Amino acid sequence: LFCVYWRFAGMRFFAAVASATLMPDGRDYDEQCIHRLEEHHTVITTEAGDTLVNTRTGERVELPLCDSKANVGYYSSWIVDTVSLHPSIGMMATNWTVPTAPESRGPVPGMSSVYLFNGLEDGTNHHDSTFILQPVLSYGKSGCILNPLAGWRFTAFYVTGSGRAYCGKVIEVEEGDTLQGRMTKSGDTWTIEADAGAKGVSSHGVTGEFEATSAYITVEGMIIYNCKALPKDDLLFSANVLSDSQGKALEAQWKTEIYHKECQPAVSVQGDDVTVSWGPADVVV
Repeated sequence: LFCVYWRFAGMRFFAAVASATLMPDGRDYDEQCIHRLEEHHTVITTEAGDTLVNTRTGERVELPLCDSKANVGYYSSWIVDTVSLHPSIGMMATNWTVPTAPESRGPVPGMSSVYLFNGLEDGTNHHDSTFILQPVLSYGKSGCILNPLAGWRFTAFYVTGSGRAYCGKVIEVEEGDTLQGRMTKSGDTWTIEADAGAKGVSSHGVTGEFEATSAYITVEGMIIYNCKALPKDDLLFSANVLSDSQGKALEAQWKTEIYHKECQPAVSVQGDDVTVSWGPADVVV
């Protein structure tokens, strides 16, 4: 949603896709840094890099640090989030429903994408974090989903401080499906779950000596030209639950940050529910 760049976006978008893969965090990743996995895998993260473990066969693959290239902002950006900060978080769970699909995929079909998720990071804001755990509901392309015309998909993501991105099994979901995103810590191991009920669960195991301190509800967009590329209806993220590493309930203190005002995003909080809404859909940004 960076208007000054829009006239150059189409040309640069396709040039970027040819050289690297865009991820929803706004960076270009070499293909060797993106790991699209199915089940039976866990990731061990250290300062020296990651180890990818097949939990069924025991096979271990050592992965060195992997640099991701900083990207100009119009490719991908958080549009709005609300965050709750705590000294240590050991669990987060959120329910939401797959909304009506956006009316637009961009001036070139497949150019625009949108991502809805709850997530955990370290640091005090998104800009100084070193990792993110996130069950992501996406519409369109991402580094984990290469089809630019993909419909709604639910996937467990983990982006590490070593510059690598791990994608769980991709689950096809439809408007009206009920979802739950969960991140649960046991010892030094996190389990990230994108749970679509009878349609399946996408999950990751992640082991590392890092603390999650920031809980997010986020709407993110990639190459958004028009507010019709965002979900038309209000988005209800309900029954948000947080606890610390000992299982003690945490009281969320949500603080909203709006990164792009063009589509008039707003967040309201009532009890454990968070609702994201928009202004008129016919705004061109």
